[in-house]
Amino acid sequence: PAFTGSKDYQALVFPDLKVEYKDRFFASLFEGIGYNVVNNDSWRAGPIMKFDMGRTEDDDNPFRIAGDKTQALKGLGDVDAAVELGGFVEYSFGPFSASLELRQGIGGHEGLIGETDLNYKGFAGLFGKSVMYAFGPKVTFADSNYNEAYFGITQTQSAKSGLAQYSAGAGLVSYGVGAFAMMPITQSVSVGAFGGYDRLSGEVADSPLIKERGDENQFTGGLRVTYEFGL
Repeated sequence: PAFTGSKDYQALVFPDLKVEYKDRFFASLFEGIGYNVVNNDSWRAGPIMKFDMGRTEDDDNPFRIAGDKTQALKGLGDVDAAVELGGFVEYSFGPFSASLELRQGIGGHEGLIGETDLNYKGFAGLFGKSVMYAFGPKVTFADSNYNEAYFGITQTQSAKSGLAQYSAGAGLVSYGVGAFAMMPITQSVSVGAFGGYDRLSGEVADSPLIKERGDENQFTGGLRVTYEFGL
């Protein structure tokens, strides 16, 4: 989706560089920057920092390669980028893993956002290769600052956009399911596929932005190519 809650879809291409050091430190565009203070067979926990790129009413995105700009955000202004600081905890038991992550925005939305999921992980054979896969349910929730920034509509925004004024409180943002699979091609190169469905809920789903210009049902899908190398 062009934005969370959009009914318009786009194709994007994102570069990413992930750095890991001794099963403790990790840094990447998607996973953020974190440190495993606890890292054993069952538990993984520590601090994390992520970057929220915000949102522009003109829907400017340098990574878009297909799909038109959405017009749904006209008159709502921009949501500035934010640094999100917080922590994570993950518990693994057998083929399952459950995780919880809480982050506070600094700048931008200035809200508290939480994400939790439960995944089943396994391996399957395909074309003589061992394919790693994972799937399971996920939930996202946030405080009123976050929901108001992305789904609330002030009096000024209402006048400019034509949407009714709306105050978005704290609560559930979405619930859904995600899946991912990765297959090695060579010792260094692997390819992956991912997909997901999210249903917007509560204060978010009731926003005039979603009801009049968006969609409560959100689908995502894509492919990933990874090259690993050591220094």
